[in-house]
Amino acid sequence: MTNTIQITKGTIQYSIRGDGPPLILLTTIAGTWTAQLPLSKHFTVLKYDLRGFGGSTSDRGFPTNEEHADDLAELLDKLEIPQTNLIGLSQGGMVSQYFAVRHPDRLLKLGLVATHAKVKDSTMLFLRMLLGFLQRDDVTNFWEVLKAFLFSAQHADTVLRREEALQHAVMTRYTAKSLRNIYEQVMVHDSTEWLHKIRCPTLVIAGKDDLLYGEPIATEISKRIPGARLEMLPAAHVPPVEIPVVFNNLVMEFFGNPASAAREAA
Repeated sequence: MTNTIQITKGTIQYSIRGDGPPLILLTTIAGTWTAQLPLSKHFTVLKYDLRGFGGSTSDRGFPTNEEHADDLAELLDKLEIPQTNLIGLSQGGMVSQYFAVRHPDRLLKLGLVATHAKVKDSTMLFLRMLLGFLQRDDVTNFWEVLKAFLFSAQHADTVLRREEALQHAVMTRYTAKSLRNIYEQVMVHDSTEWLHKIRCPTLVIAGKDDLLYGEPIATEISKRIPGARLEMLPAAHVPPVEIPVVFNNLVMEFFGNPASAAREAA
């Protein structure tokens, strides 16, 4: 069940379910996290569409990633959640990086999944190619190319049998304009100079077969964040969708163990 709440610069459409420690699953469109429903047996899981995307509206155009991070702080205030665990995927991982340095007192633990500190090398070439489709308003061919990056060859046939459901949950809620904004934000993101300021226990997750944000990029993030743990999973760009059981078990192990949290924070 979804709800809508007013914030300063628009509205946020969100869902909250479960009982236990708060856990926010953050990406541009909340439908990405469908396979994480079992986590609500152990956490109070909050998912929402970023302002200006999906069911969330913006009074002032598309926000920057910094503004999205401040929106999250305001949403937590509205929902009376003083502190939370946070997992950000792709663009959501970039927003989560900003949240960790702009609102450190609100964060218990952080997960950064399939994201980056700064675009470079082949990743820049891939993103420019995808943005080119969007600049021509060609969302159909954008999706045809994008899905080749999303899933590893090992699991692609299984996942793409659910392609229609995936498109309904995620892609049909985007316009070419909103997708252009995402890729423009992704390409200018640069946290290399301040990632070291993140002090909470942090888990960096990447897919071994991710052509966009593979092991070198994930390793860079994990090395820049003091004490961060790196996990490479047998997947491509969206481990929560491709291998949900493996991903969910890792989330349970890292975010659901208070003793582990105390050791990592020491």
